[in-house]
Amino acid sequence: MSNKYRQKLILFIPLFISGFLLFAYILTPSVPSTDIVASEIENESVTRLGNPLREDGLVGRALNVWDLQVFDGKIYLAGGSTITNAGPINVWAYNPITQTFDKEYTVAEEAIEHFKVFGDRLFIPAADPRKGDNNKFYRKSADGLWQKHESDAIKLAHVRDLIKTDEGILVVGNNRNLNKIASPSIAITTDEGISFQEAGISKSQLAKTNLVDYNWFFSVFKYQDNIYAISSLLRDFGNYSGAISVYNPQTQKFEIDFNLRNDEFIPASIIGKNDVQQGIYIIYRIWNPLEFQNYLVYPVRSYSNNKAQYEQAYMNSLGIYYKQKIGETPQAVELPKDAIGEDVLIIDDELYVLANQKIQNNKFMVYIYRTERISSKIKWEKVLEFSSSNKARSFEYLNGTFYFGLGQNYGDPIGNSGDIISYELDR
Repeated sequence: MSNKYRQKLILFIPLFISGFLLFAYILTPSVPSTDIVASEIENESVTRLGNPLREDGLVGRALNVWDLQVFDGKIYLAGGSTITNAGPINVWAYNPITQTFDKEYTVAEEAIEHFKVFGDRLFIPAADPRKGDNNKFYRKSADGLWQKHESDAIKLAHVRDLIKTDEGILVVGNNRNLNKIASPSIAITTDEGISFQEAGISKSQLAKTNLVDYNWFFSVFKYQDNIYAISSLLRDFGNYSGAISVYNPQTQKFEIDFNLRNDEFIPASIIGKNDVQQGIYIIYRIWNPLEFQNYLVYPVRSYSNNKAQYEQAYMNSLGIYYKQKIGETPQAVELPKDAIGEDVLIIDDELYVLANQKIQNNKFMVYIYRTERISSKIKWEKVLEFSSSNKARSFEYLNGTFYFGLGQNYGDPIGNSGDIISYELDR
């Protein structure tokens, strides 16, 4: 080959390769790198702050921001999933002063489902330890340090809730056995988590009734000077009574109240009467209840201890309910535009409700309503609204700004789940 043709060939080859790559690029279909959808937020008061859960590598249901909690000038966010083994989970807090997310700690759990504040301490229930059943809770002390508290003596597979009493801190949850003689699922610590003792229902009381799954407790709360622990029998299985237990401060244990029925906090119309009506396998979980003007107000989320329905039922929103006294049927909170209540706060002696209205699969209207009092005809005042690609699962308020954590129910698109956004009221 002559030098002249060799030189032309050398010049032609790079041009040919470049042209081929450009042609291939044009013909190659584009593939989205994530499932994030375009934000539907159209309000100058709303700011997207970030998504640390997604940056941590969480996906799917684990991106739900189950709870937001104000503590020490920061906004703490809960996420993860006990069904997808998403842990360990980082403890993230948004700092409005520095406008950054601070990673403070890592819990050896599959999820942080919610936070509890007792005085100047912040607590995280050990929702689902990555290994073993010893973990009880994590605590941020006054010096700002996090510490894990555990017990070899009292084993719980899942700690679902905590409450502070005059005697100590009560821990309620689930163990791995579903029969009446299983290990305890309620414990108390009277020494700030150094040791734990059994505080569950006595075997002598259990002998008086025919309970099912008595040892699965999902919430504990104070209402009208009593502390109630609600078991998985917030459902109707042959109309068994005794699914609700009351704390006795003298014995430092819970005792079954045989006068309380399963529909005391969840209406019988929702619970159903048999498994055809989803009354057996679906558990109804009272979520972060609060007392407002002698009423108990609480969101309800679904759950299941049945393997076939576990993922489908995990933490879906079922609205908000309220009741005025024990023995009275709870009422659903009915909001304008048929919005579904998701979370509740008390701010300056007023009740605030977070709600979502589903427009289509990837578009929601998010609302906050407030009222000065609860009655048979509640007058709701709209505080704010904005459109979003996802529903808001949780909210908090700090210094004139509302904060929201986005997520989804089972079957909804993942979209921008995990986003933390803010809404400044004075803009």
